[in-house]
Amino acid sequence: MGAIFLSASVPTREPYSSDCRPQEIQAAVNALALVVLGRKKLVWGGHPAITPLLWSAAQAVGVEYTLAVELFQSRLFQKVLPAENRHFANVRLVDAVGEDVEASLLEMRKAMFTSTEFEAAVFIGGMHGILDEHKLLTSYWPNATCIPIAQTGGAARQLASDLHYLPPDDLAPLDFVALLYRGLGIRPSQKRETFVDLGGDHGASAGVL
Repeated sequence: MGAIFLSASVPTREPYSSDCRPQEIQAAVNALALVVLGRKKLVWGGHPAITPLLWSAAQAVGVEYTLAVELFQSRLFQKVLPAENRHFANVRLVDAVGEDVEASLLEMRKAMFTSTEFEAAVFIGGMHGILDEHKLLTSYWPNATCIPIAQTGGAARQLASDLHYLPPDDLAPLDFVALLYRGLGIRPSQKRETFVDLGGDHGASAGVL
C-alpha cells in the first residue's frame, strides 16, 4: 500500500495569492487529516502555514504520529520551523545545498519522493512549488493519482486546469471529505491502524473522527 503525498501552502505572492481561499485551504487540510491519518501514511514537506493546520486537524484523530505521518524539512529553514514540528515524531531533515533555496528544496523533494512508494497526491492552495512538486512526483511515480483541489485557489487551481481535473458531478463543490474518500480509495468504515492516547503536551485523545 503506497503513501499519500500532500503539497500545500497558503499563497502569499501574486499571481497565486489573488484567488487564494484560506477557509477552503483549512477545510481541505482538515478533510485530508480525517480521511487519511491512521489509514495510509501521509508525507509532506513542512510549510509554516500548513503544519499548524495539520497538527490542529490531527489532534482529534488519535493515531500514532510516528506511523501515520512523515514530515520532510530542509535544514536551510531549520531556524524558522514552526513549533508544531515537535508534535510530529517522524521529522526528516535534509541537508541544504549551501544557501541555495531552489537547490535545497529540490534535494528535499528528491528525498521525499524516493523515501517510499506513493499511490496518490493531494494539492491544496500553494504557489509555484505545487507545480514543481507535481512535476517531480509524477517523474518518479507516473501512475500516482493526483487530486488538485481547485476550490482552494492558488497553484492548485492552475494545476487542476492543466490536468483537466474535475471532481465527480454528484459531489457538492466544497465536500472535500467525500472527494478525498472517493479519490483516494479509502472507505469511511476503514479502521485506523493505530490508536493511542498521547496525552500531555500533544493534546490528542484516542478515538476516530
